[in-house]
Amino acid sequence: MRRVLIIAAVVCVVFGVWVWRVAEPFAPEYDATYVGSAQCGQCHTQVYEDWRESSHAKMTRRPTPESVVGDFDDHAWTLPPDAQRSLADTEPAARMYREGDKYFMALRHPEQPGYVPFEIAWVIGYQYRQVYLTLEPKGVLRRLPLQWSVPRQAFFPYWNMQEASTPSVTDFWMQMRSQNSAWNLFCARCHTTNLEILAKDKDHTAADTRWTEPGIACEACHGPGSLHLEYFRTNYANRFFGFLDSDVRGRRAAYIASAPKLSKGTAMSVCARCHGTDIRLSSTDVFREYEPGFSRTGKTNDLSSHFKEVPLTPNRTTPTVEIYADGQPKGIGMLFRSMIESKCYEQADVRCHDCHDAHDNRKPAVEGILEPSAASDAYCLGCHEGIAARVDQHNRHEPNTPGAHCYDCHLPKSIVKIAAGIDDFTRTHELSSIPRPANTVRFGQHRAPNACTGCHADRSPAWADELVRSWSTTSAAR
Repeated sequence: MRRVLIIAAVVCVVFGVWVWRVAEPFAPEYDATYVGSAQCGQCHTQVYEDWRESSHAKMTRRPTPESVVGDFDDHAWTLPPDAQRSLADTEPAARMYREGDKYFMALRHPEQPGYVPFEIAWVIGYQYRQVYLTLEPKGVLRRLPLQWSVPRQAFFPYWNMQEASTPSVTDFWMQMRSQNSAWNLFCARCHTTNLEILAKDKDHTAADTRWTEPGIACEACHGPGSLHLEYFRTNYANRFFGFLDSDVRGRRAAYIASAPKLSKGTAMSVCARCHGTDIRLSSTDVFREYEPGFSRTGKTNDLSSHFKEVPLTPNRTTPTVEIYADGQPKGIGMLFRSMIESKCYEQADVRCHDCHDAHDNRKPAVEGILEPSAASDAYCLGCHEGIAARVDQHNRHEPNTPGAHCYDCHLPKSIVKIAAGIDDFTRTHELSSIPRPANTVRFGQHRAPNACTGCHADRSPAWADELVRSWSTTSAAR
């Protein structure tokens, strides 16, 4: 036995010396090229399979029976009754159909008889709504005016809904002439990986673009992987050294960005690039050119200086970045902003991937953490130890009832979500916010909602305000 131990010790020493002599150091700053997620999947097999089933992976796809969720079975769409201004408006404004394995959306021409067919080149999204793109002769991927609402199971004019304008056949054609309908010059930066705009004209009628792969792939969040791939593929000692350095010592991996090992602002930039749209128009190009990583040539790797560049002006009405009358974030584009406004973000190391699975983004990082539960309570109480010792006195609700969990009061559903084509709300991420019924008394439930009357809809804001004030008085007396 002693001899076996001696041999094992010698082998470990020899192996350690070999790793120490052969393993290569890596530069702290670098610029790499994109290789595609399939290369990542050769080593990271489990997370690769998780990602392949995620909504990020399936965001941008070619039209197939598996990817198309809209009704293209000889479907006709007519303007809603309140938008019909003439007898012609009672006729279908668009027809959706298939020819073999091709999908088409044909729009009625506003000035000439008949319909103009547009072949669907790509479909975007599938969970809430689906956008349809057609490829124009000069390379522009043009966004078509009708989109599919999954909860409504119907086509609807998304941009008219967002801008509160009346849809019309003429307006549909005007939408397709607007610059921002050139999808591969605007939206594609967040729906593809490594979008490159090689050329375009000023009117956005011609474009030469390319991307490494459609959808939000590995390198969209981890940065370009060529140097990471070569570092581990060509030197086996690097693999063992990398395991010890990253997994055991907790240092960052060679030539790749991994959010848990980045500084808070740099890590949050990975999500903010696409989920934090409350920026000035002048900062748009910075966000488009952002790349996760550690660039030595000056590429933007950190967007945190832009997180709060636009003031939270009460009553802002710009679609998706609206603000309530009391200054609370309201629009869906403010979801990220609501989080970084919280004291939890400012005073602690709170990150998106604490709650959201980093590779299958619709799943929780920990079972139950994306809903009112013991798991989400544990996350909050890990910092708020004083409250943990007197939870029942703090939440003023019976255990395991609505209102008894941190989520109920501090993450109420107050963010307006119109992406699916219906009036809906999702949870604000103002983790440290408290119910403010006094603001609701002042401005009204729709202009300044609060968690109390959001749940107790049968009671008045004044009732909630009086109750919360009494709690504050009681707590102060103790």
